Amino acid sequence: MPNGAVRKRDQTPSPDANLWVRVAVLGAGMSGICMGINLLKRGLSDFVILEKASAVGGTWRENRYPGVACDVPSHLYSFSFELNPDWSHSYSSGQEIWDYCERTVDKYGLRPFIHFDTEVTDVKFQGGKWCIATKNGQTITADTVVSGLGGLHLPKKIEFEGREAFRGEMFHTAEWRDDVDLKGKKVAMIGTGASAAQILPGIADDVGDVTVFQRSAAWVFPRLAREISENRRSVFRNVPFAMRAYRTFLWLAMDVMGVWSLRRGTFMADRLKKAGLQHLQDSVADPNVRAKLTPNYEVGCKRRVISDDYLSSFNRENVHLVTESISKIEPDGIRDETGKLHEVDVIIEATGFRPFDISDYVNVEGLNGLKLKEAWAEKVDSLRTMMIPGFPNFFMLLGPNSATGHTSALIMIESEAKYVMKCLGWMEEEGLSQIDAAPAIVSSYNARLQKDLKPMVFSGGCGAWYTDENDYNFTLWPYSALRFCVEQGRLYREEFQTAAKEGAA
Repeated sequence: MPNGAVRKRDQTPSPDANLWVRVAVLGAGMSGICMGINLLKRGLSDFVILEKASAVGGTWRENRYPGVACDVPSHLYSFSFELNPDWSHSYSSGQEIWDYCERTVDKYGLRPFIHFDTEVTDVKFQGGKWCIATKNGQTITADTVVSGLGGLHLPKKIEFEGREAFRGEMFHTAEWRDDVDLKGKKVAMIGTGASAAQILPGIADDVGDVTVFQRSAAWVFPRLAREISENRRSVFRNVPFAMRAYRTFLWLAMDVMGVWSLRRGTFMADRLKKAGLQHLQDSVADPNVRAKLTPNYEVGCKRRVISDDYLSSFNRENVHLVTESISKIEPDGIRDETGKLHEVDVIIEATGFRPFDISDYVNVEGLNGLKLKEAWAEKVDSLRTMMIPGFPNFFMLLGPNSATGHTSALIMIESEAKYVMKCLGWMEEEGLSQIDAAPAIVSSYNARLQKDLKPMVFSGGCGAWYTDENDYNFTLWPYSALRFCVEQGRLYREEFQTAAKEGAA
């Protein structure tokens, strides 16, 4: 998207000051869009989607840094019910995905249900209902709340001495400053993850110098990205079955090989490591720089980076790699632990997000005033990645342990949205006012997940954001996406505590 472009679409009016609905969906990103369409398909129109911004799209609306793109193939990073034959690239840009979100919302008539510029501050279970308060003083009462806020929302800012003293511009990749001209500037980029890998090649031509501060090297693999020809797009437009078959092939191939490669000691894990090292060898000319860019942990313990041109950017004379730790930030730049001052004009934080931080920006309170922050104080867990004991009729899309290290998050989102619909149907059939996850079931469910995560490369003590300080993995799913869909495909009623509506038999 061109610098200075405003991400804003036609808006609907804000909700009434006091509104009562059957379902309130938080957020109009991919999760919220999927949930809303599922509700409409079931004939349910008594719902709202509460969106803090002026447009849909979530991640793809907010992230607009140079080079922003998906690291999952385009035809897999789309809803199964809304395949897109016109993707222009095998790995779509952020702008193209955002446009896809907008088109999907309009095609399914979802826009009238979305209330923009409505930032939620409190979600409290009171008197058998959820009371939702917004920043502009509105109150929405709902029987059920579905959080589409995801697990990665608030940027993780660096905490170094002297941050406020820096005289130049400083911002996070998720808060990209279109008004800051990088041309000819000395730029520091802190971080070497997925965002950094997209930004570095995108700015290297324009900046005077860019110094990358690396805490740990990333495993980088080629995307083999390419434009999708008009001929192929024409085939997908005219033969929808061909497009669906191609998507199915991508899903199964990535699912099988992905899970296999993420288990320690497998043939695929060994092959993947060799492929990563070969890509590094082929991309970086200087052996000293190459050594610094060689990871010292198992492939997949931290998020893998998919990029064709990130590593080769370090061959440029104006790109520098620093592996010494940052000591502090000073008015003129960054001083590392050796005492060297790196003078820069701009600091870019490519430091990712704080995982499962919903309780840091929305106050969620369940039964008897139990706060979500308190419920997750010792460890983050849930029932089937979606429900938390003590929070009746509260569902999370992309909740704990629903992420994968190998395939599209939209597969998980769709499966979870369907699970919510099963729960709503059950409640209607049985005359239930609320369902709540049974604590004992949640405990056994998560014990099984943690046990099966141990043979995976994720549990490697590499300091990844996937795990807490005790190496408890509250983020990732240890199995295939296909198994996730199968497990979410059936509703086990014995996993819940229930309450009947007044007067129900």
